[in-house]
Amino acid sequence: MKIVGGQWRSHSLAQPKTRSVRPLSEKVRAAIFDVLGPIDGTTVLDAYAGSGAAGFEALSRGAMLVEAIETNRSVTRVIQDNAKSLGADFSYVLYQMTVETWLASPRQQTDQERYDVIIADPPYSQLDDDVLSRLVRFLVQDGRLVVSHSSKRTPPVIESGELIQTKVYGDSALSFYSKK
Repeated sequence: MKIVGGQWRSHSLAQPKTRSVRPLSEKVRAAIFDVLGPIDGTTVLDAYAGSGAAGFEALSRGAMLVEAIETNRSVTRVIQDNAKSLGADFSYVLYQMTVETWLASPRQQTDQERYDVIIADPPYSQLDDDVLSRLVRFLVQDGRLVVSHSSKRTPPVIESGELIQTKVYGDSALSFYSKK
């Protein structure tokens, strides 16, 4: 898997050796950033980081900081190795925990708006509208939540978010939300 755009374009990323990770394809990652437009100087949350490719793509395209959440210990080691190989150690913060645990942590108890972009690519079986709604509260005013889901499913209903658009790419769909 390679980074599609930005300063690290064509840089190969190591992939976790597990079937539990379904990385966003290069085509879908490119589509996310085509829709979002320039992201220079932004802060990004890569929830359900998986391979970490979406977060590294954001940094490559000019994001100032990426925070990522991944629960699998062996997968986090691969993500950390990729961050080192890119020289992204200081602009990439990785939390090894579930998104639900991250949301329940004391630091997340205030509705501090701090992310310009939140990318949520959970395993399709774990797509939880309530968790996605809780993530939206961390968006800055003009921020965007991007949810990857099966194209066979309707876009998630997110109480605190307003669906802007959905784009379909084969078996995958991307739904873009703003804060209500």
